[in-house]
Amino acid sequence: MRQIQQVNTAKWNRYMLIRYLDSGVFFVGLYWGVMLFATTDSLVALAAPASEIALGAIVLLEVNRVLTHDIEYLRASHVALVIGCFLSVLEIAITAVFGKETLFPFFSTPVVGIGLCAILLALKALIAWRIVLVRDRRDKKRYGLYLMALEHAGQRKGE
Repeated sequence: MRQIQQVNTAKWNRYMLIRYLDSGVFFVGLYWGVMLFATTDSLVALAAPASEIALGAIVLLEVNRVLTHDIEYLRASHVALVIGCFLSVLEIAITAVFGKETLFPFFSTPVVGIGLCAILLALKALIAWRIVLVRDRRDKKRYGLYLMALEHAGQRKGE
């Protein structure tokens, strides 16, 4: 039982950075949506934060599925994050061209909104990069600990 728990913990740790960064994307989208809902009547503008919330939920659900099954690659999350990166670039362009009134009426200048979108873009790119590292097993430290836990569990089962 202890060996199984060690294997599960090692696998859980491989996806820790993905989960934490994803929660950042989710809660920024949630904050953005609540603030936008309170300050605008445009339902079209709510699509941008809703996409961030949906992206966060997709990654969270797929990470939980990976942790309970014998798979390593977050395929849907990777695709969703790449699409999310393009959406963040589009949000930056919309804010730069049309000003803060479209997506960020609650900020004093459009630069703050552009900065928020740039941070979201960087977070999504970092999560996608981490997913590729885990998929290709290039997360050497975490994957090494996972392999050690698997070997230890295999030796214990064989005894």
